[in-house]
Order: sequence, then C-alpha cells, then structure tokens
Amino acid sequence: MKRNILICSLALFISIWSHSLKAQHIRFGIFADPQLSWFTSDTKKFTSNGMIMGFNAGFAFERFFADRYAIQTGASMNNFGGNLKYNETGHQVTTRDDVYDIVENTSVKVKGQYISVPLGLKFKTNEIGYTTFYAHMGIKGNLRLKGYTWIEELNVDREVLDNKLIYLGFLSYTIGGGIEYSLGGPSSIQVGAIFSNGLTPAFNAGYGRVSIGTLGLRLGMIF
Repeated sequence: MKRNILICSLALFISIWSHSLKAQHIRFGIFADPQLSWFTSDTKKFTSNGMIMGFNAGFAFERFFADRYAIQTGASMNNFGGNLKYNETGHQVTTRDDVYDIVENTSVKVKGQYISVPLGLKFKTNEIGYTTFYAHMGIKGNLRLKGYTWIEELNVDREVLDNKLIYLGFLSYTIGGGIEYSLGGPSSIQVGAIFSNGLTPAFNAGYGRVSIGTLGLRLGMIF
C-alpha cells in the first residue's frame, strides 16, 4: 500500500512539475561538445602555435519569453587552452615542480579546466517538418579549476601550472547556431556549432594580453 501511494505521489508530482514547466516555457537540455581551442595575443612577443583538442559537457536552461525567443543559461565542465610560441628570451613558466626559463622560439602548451556559465539569447525559426533552425549569442564566464602545461623543448610533461600564470576567471563572447530535430513532444536532438573568443585575458605570459578562442561541435538533447 505504501509503495503504491509513493508511486502515485511521484507520478502526480512529475505530472504537476511537467505542466508547470510547459506553462513557464522552460526547457532543459544536456550537451557534449568536442572542440578546438587556441591562444590569441595582442603583442608580437608571443604568437599562437596551433590548436589543441578539448571537451565541454554540461546542461542548459532555456526560458522562452516569446514563441521563438529565449534567455539561455546553464553550466558546464570545460577543457581548453592552446599552444603559445615565445618569440624572445627572458620569460619564465612556473609550475608546482619547478621554474623554467623560456628561450626564443619555445612553444608552451597550456590546458585549463574550467566551470563555464553562459548567458545569452536564443532565436528559433518555426518548425519545418520535424526540424527547427536556431541561433544564439551572449557572454560566458569561465572559472578556472586547474591548469596544466607541456613544454617539449624542456621535457615538461603535464605539470600543474602556478595559479599566477592562469587567471582565476575570464569572460568571452559566444556565437552559435544549428538545428533541432524533434523526437515528438518537447524532446529533440540538437546539432550545431559554437564559437567563442576571449573578452578578457586567460593566460599570464608576462606581457600583453593572451586570450583563448574556441570552436566546438554542439551535440545535445533537449527534454
């Protein structure tokens, strides 16, 4: 009897919660984005030396204030960085294990783990068959958890960076778009692309401003 009451109560709660979400035009989704990332610098002392692979996974909330327009937010665990070439001697990279003197033409690979929280606007087309096209834009805050470095010329292999070299947090802007394919009801599969670029510096190379850009493939499910 108690089990039946619990099951009925749970079913009633889910039904009420579901109707509440529909009334408020709120959608919840999860995603997993393979992505490429790179450094950008505003000085000739450092140049980008290639992209690295990373991964971004988390959840998203969409609050629609009109039929096809929504405020979008969420949170994710994000891994990205880049390869930075030092074009002069006289800089240092500090890790928990040692302090490394960097000479000219040394390439330093950096990868950070972050919690990312976006805030932006999403725009959708009317559904065509089972397909809806969308675009979104906004800003994203990135809170650093830990950073790592690799320096092939100095035999440095995945050492933890000193926190002074990788900023606690930075802001970036994001632009993206893609398609949603309906599975019936509110559920749909989401495929798209998302680009972001730093508004504030992410890595302290010793001079100037070094930011991070990313380009990811959005693979998600909306409930």
